[in-house]
Amino acid sequence: MNQPVNARPPLAVILKGAAGSAALKGVNLVLGLLATAFLGRILMPQQYGYYAFASTAVTLLAMPVQCGLPQLMMREIAKYQLAEQWGHIRGLLLRANQLVGLLGLAVVLLLAFALPSLARLVPAVDKPTFVWAIVLLPLIALNRLRGGALLGLRKVVLGLLPDNGIRAVLFLVFILLWWWLLPFNAATAMALQVAATLIAFVSGAALLMRHLPAKVHGAVASFESRAWLSAIIPLTLTDALLIFNMQADLLVLGVFRSAAEVGVYRAATLVALQASVGLAVASEVLAPHIARLYQADDHAGLRNLVRQAQLGLVASGALLASFCMLFGRDILVFVFGPAYAGGASALAILAFGQFLAVAAGTGSVLLNMSGHEKDVLRVFALSAATNLAANILLDPSFGMVGAAWATTCCQLFTNGMLVYFVWRRLKLPLWHARS
Repeated sequence: MNQPVNARPPLAVILKGAAGSAALKGVNLVLGLLATAFLGRILMPQQYGYYAFASTAVTLLAMPVQCGLPQLMMREIAKYQLAEQWGHIRGLLLRANQLVGLLGLAVVLLLAFALPSLARLVPAVDKPTFVWAIVLLPLIALNRLRGGALLGLRKVVLGLLPDNGIRAVLFLVFILLWWWLLPFNAATAMALQVAATLIAFVSGAALLMRHLPAKVHGAVASFESRAWLSAIIPLTLTDALLIFNMQADLLVLGVFRSAAEVGVYRAATLVALQASVGLAVASEVLAPHIARLYQADDHAGLRNLVRQAQLGLVASGALLASFCMLFGRDILVFVFGPAYAGGASALAILAFGQFLAVAAGTGSVLLNMSGHEKDVLRVFALSAATNLAANILLDPSFGMVGAAWATTCCQLFTNGMLVYFVWRRLKLPLWHARS
């Protein structure tokens, strides 16, 4: 099906989505930093380490629950809308919710059974905090499901609003009010995160129901179960490996080092991640357009889209990473307090790794949205094994600095391989996309 004219997004549409996404990311960044700084200061490194470890664990464990469905829904809904296959959209939404509900229940029960042993064996596990983290897990997965569906409909701002806007605002308000009125600890912070995420999920569900095309509501559900399952398996594994690569350093550090060191490293990680905010915005805005252009076989449009995005990505990454590397200690002290100043070296290394990821561009998005998710899976599988081995080797002796170097080397390897596969499959050289 060749519809390059209809499938090619106007620049104004992309810029509007990018502006809205950047604004919400900015709100989420500011509010997230305020909430993180507040928690870091009032909880201090040990209690904050409990909260950080539980947050990291539940983020990782949400991956098998959502099982690649947000990306699948983003890609398939964009394609089905282009082809006006409304019954397929309805069927995909139905199957996705059923699957996430069943997997969420299974993982929650498994974690509840394993929690007593985890609390005995892992120093950074605080049982009350982890109980609330278990409750949070299915809400994270369901929230992302609704976001993926809205992004597939090209409702970029609405897809990001529940998590980046509503949840971020409510969480900050909740923790400030609770601290003002009642005693505060890591478990309280996690419980308030659950409350904010629940309200965001309800809001996202309402937005999705309101903005689904009217023909979807009246269509008979159609299912492509075999094709969906074939795509879900590599997407699920890819998502899990991606989050594992992002969190392996903190998890391994939590096994071998103190909760206080985990808290300081978590603060450094959160600051360093801001260097890649441009890549996060570009990935969310461009993904449905990439899927539509590839479906329409508009290779020239795809090349132009990548070229327009790449220069801005490199510039934003260089600016933000340089700021983190030059003023890392001052940022940590200003945001979190003097107790976190020791994370400056780790922050500089991590920021450099984030720049490498930004400079490599939207490689995983291009491959996933064009049906080459198995290549992404291969890259992330190799990267995860390398990352885990490097952290196990370096973290016990070198602590935060060892974890940061392991993560940065993993970034270099991962993104180099993604660039290679983008060129091999799509003939898109990410740095010089002008033909």
